[in-house]
Amino acid sequence: MLNIQPKTISRCHKYLNNMGDINQKSVQNLPQEVKQFLRQVTPKRLKELAQMNCFAAEKVKSELDKQYGQNNWIMIAIGRSLSSIAETLGKMGINIKILPLSQIKQLDLNSEWVQDELNIYKAFLNFHMGLSKYDLEKNKDKKFIIMDYAYTGESIKKAEELLRKDDFLGDSPNLLSKTINEILGKDFKKRKYDSLYYYERFKDYSYVGKLRFGDYSSACWQSSPEYAEEYQGNITQGLRKLFWFNVFDSIKEQDYEDIIPKSELKAIYQHKLSPKVLQKHIKEQEQKLQYDLKWFKSKNKPEQKIAELKQSFTEWVKRYTERKQKEADEIMKVLEP
Repeated sequence: MLNIQPKTISRCHKYLNNMGDINQKSVQNLPQEVKQFLRQVTPKRLKELAQMNCFAAEKVKSELDKQYGQNNWIMIAIGRSLSSIAETLGKMGINIKILPLSQIKQLDLNSEWVQDELNIYKAFLNFHMGLSKYDLEKNKDKKFIIMDYAYTGESIKKAEELLRKDDFLGDSPNLLSKTINEILGKDFKKRKYDSLYYYERFKDYSYVGKLRFGDYSSACWQSSPEYAEEYQGNITQGLRKLFWFNVFDSIKEQDYEDIIPKSELKAIYQHKLSPKVLQKHIKEQEQKLQYDLKWFKSKNKPEQKIAELKQSFTEWVKRYTERKQKEADEIMKVLEP
């Protein structure tokens, strides 16, 4: 969470609450002294994320308009990763659906034990989100595009599998899927969206909350920032509103074309990738290893099994260190003058 004094957040909250819906027009109509105050108190990291959000939203709109034509596509954003981009597009006049849906990739969607939960989610889609076979049939001239950030790509594949089920949206040729990775193309790594998404830097400003399997009856609540469990604190709500002020302030000024999120990347390095942080994490895992070794010995497990466990840990440390060092090196290249 960004470090802003509660009194400052409270004052921001007061100004931004008076705006009602935060959009380009309401930001434009703010008194100049209020705009200047909000700009001055905005941390550089939050401003950068707002600018990165604007860049991505404009890129998505441009690419999909080019492929399918203006007003010929509807975005179905999965979970919290792309929620802020989708919400920006919605405020630009694009038809968007933002679905709360988390950690779906492990589910066997054809298993009998998941069907009751899936029926609850299907009802949520039909009646709350306006997503059903009927809606696709009614809009045959439009493409419905499932979109998410892909690390392994498993989550978006599972989301598409769910939505293509015959009793959900069906296997319509108008139902497509794309990742933000492919739409942003070379900018995805050049501007370090890969790091921002991997370390979940946009999720504090999401429209929807987290929704795990087993809790689908909360889908309606988790589909709105007013009610989602994660966003009930005053500081959290204040930061979200301040983020949206910066989104539309940036769009108005077109102040995002050359943005590289250096302050945010510096924070990622310090909190996630510095040698001190990596050693702390390895130490924690080593403590777990010692606990496991003690348990193995108490159960008189063969020495070979104990040796295999030690070897497995050694190999994990090597892979983990190499992977994190590579991430750190890539970030440092961006941060270097």
